Amino acid sequence: MINVFRPFIPSLYLETSASKRIARRRVFCLLCFAFLVMLSCSKKLPSDPCCAFGELPAGSDAEDGQGYLHVEGSMSAYYYVLDAAGQQVTYQSLNKGVALNPGHYRIVVNNSAHSIEVLEGKLAKCSTGTLILTGNTSEYYYVIDSTNQQLGYEALSRSMSFFPGKFKVRVNNTELITEVKLKELTEIRTGTILVRGMTNEYYYVVDKANNQLNYNSLEKPLAFLPGSYEVKVNNTSRKAEVLAGRVTELVTGNLLVNGLTDEYYYVTDTAGNALNYQSLNKPLAFFPGTFQIKVNNTIMKGRVTAGQTAEFMTGSVRLTGGGTGYYYVLDETGNQLNYNSLNKSLSFFPSQYTIKLGSSTRKATITAGQLTSINAFN
Repeated sequence: MINVFRPFIPSLYLETSASKRIARRRVFCLLCFAFLVMLSCSKKLPSDPCCAFGELPAGSDAEDGQGYLHVEGSMSAYYYVLDAAGQQVTYQSLNKGVALNPGHYRIVVNNSAHSIEVLEGKLAKCSTGTLILTGNTSEYYYVIDSTNQQLGYEALSRSMSFFPGKFKVRVNNTELITEVKLKELTEIRTGTILVRGMTNEYYYVVDKANNQLNYNSLEKPLAFLPGSYEVKVNNTSRKAEVLAGRVTELVTGNLLVNGLTDEYYYVTDTAGNALNYQSLNKPLAFFPGTFQIKVNNTIMKGRVTAGQTAEFMTGSVRLTGGGTGYYYVLDETGNQLNYNSLNKSLSFFPSQYTIKLGSSTRKATITAGQLTSINAFN
């Protein structure tokens, strides 16, 4: 029996073993690469209360290595993108997107801010909330943060976008705290005060602490947040309850004192407290009530009715003569009412008066709407 031995060839064995090792290494490297790819693809996206992450939108202008930011809002305002150092990188209109390099940024909408991380190859779609104060006037409302910094302002009945948070809103110095929520509309309705009147005077609105909130001409409205207020016209006042979406109307009446001179009449309340004064032949507006009217210290009581004008007529007296002396007018009890130069007139409410020149006196009857002229006497 012949034994046949397979020849041992070391070079062939080494070559085969080396090939297997290389193959094994290649397989291992491929497995490692696949694992790394899986890790990269399964990277957890940032948790963000205002933003959602997804694939780049079709047609975006993001280049390789960039991400994409899109901020939604209810108006045609802008959002601003700041870097970690607070420097502005870019800005864009709400509801439009912008390409950014990966990194951490702050988005600012109407001075409300939100921090965001932009990822390579990803869309960050962020949302805001909407705030609107409605009203019947063309005035403005103001939005203030917790540090009392003004964030923005807008005309009533026009909306503003903000990132979620609590804010103070102000209309004609009336305020309240409200909350803006993500993707929700927060609506606050104002009420209106309108003071009716026939003069071009002003009315003033004050709060319970008598702080003036604002003022406007009669017949022109003012918007306020709902509440109780006081309205003043020539130091007469009325309470005004402002209700959301409603117009609170108050009506004044007028006092009008006519005369033949360019003097003034003065109006006081029944306790004698001065309210206002005006030239003869020009009206004054007041809330309804009873008042005292003074012309050269002669007094007449008058009542104001809403929407009406209470008219009173004075007469006048004039002492004529040569020289530059003065004459004096006294009432029936001898109290001096006023004085003037010779040949110049004084107005009084109709009655009997005494005219005094030096030591001489003479009685004079003053009639409404007429001039009583008396020659100087010795």
